Amino acid sequence: MQLVVIFLPVFRSGPAGKKRLLRLALSLWIVITLAACASISDRPVTDESYQIWSEYQAQLSTIDSWEIRARAVIFVEQEVYQVGISWHRESNQYVILIEAPFGQGVFRIESNSTDDAAPPIKLSLPDGQVFYDDSAEALLVRVIGWSIPVSGMKSWIIGLPIIETEYSYDLRSDGRLKSLRQDDWLINYLEYFAQDTAEQGLPRKMYLKHTSLAFKIVIDRWQQLQVKVNSPITFPDFD
Repeated sequence: MQLVVIFLPVFRSGPAGKKRLLRLALSLWIVITLAACASISDRPVTDESYQIWSEYQAQLSTIDSWEIRARAVIFVEQEVYQVGISWHRESNQYVILIEAPFGQGVFRIESNSTDDAAPPIKLSLPDGQVFYDDSAEALLVRVIGWSIPVSGMKSWIIGLPIIETEYSYDLRSDGRLKSLRQDDWLINYLEYFAQDTAEQGLPRKMYLKHTSLAFKIVIDRWQQLQVKVNSPITFPDFD
């Protein structure tokens, strides 16, 4: 028997007035974002920008372990969801905790390293039920009803394309990604952490779009891995 978990949305499909309000809010957010990015986008991209981008790629490709605390707004057709995300990664092993809205609990999706007989991806629900699949994206769609691009995000989250598949991109004048198109996703990099912070210029705000699914992610904290992935991990408090 297939279980489908439905997150209660922040906005539900309803009267035309609510839809107009949602469209207005989204339009306002786009205008504010464009205004905030104007100072960088107005600067020309030069040969030096591409040289810096090449150096960035070499540096970023060495990052394969992290702890990320983030918030996300997910747009699925006419529904909008707000979730918290905690991502622990150690080389090819990972645990992603998704805090559902309205106290529905924490969903845990992770690489399965404990049961060799089961598929490689494991999803644990707040009520204790466990599901497996060969694909994180397929597993989330099957059980929850929507998905985040886990396979792509392991590279996109640090500001890199996936090296295995084709892509196109636009750069900012400072040599970092402005946008990336890959695997039918459009990724816009809206903001980076400052170079002199602990996050050292890694992405802070991203907007990802794929057909009827889109989401904006705001990263509150990047840090070195503090807890091994195969250790018990609970959802963190946000400072």
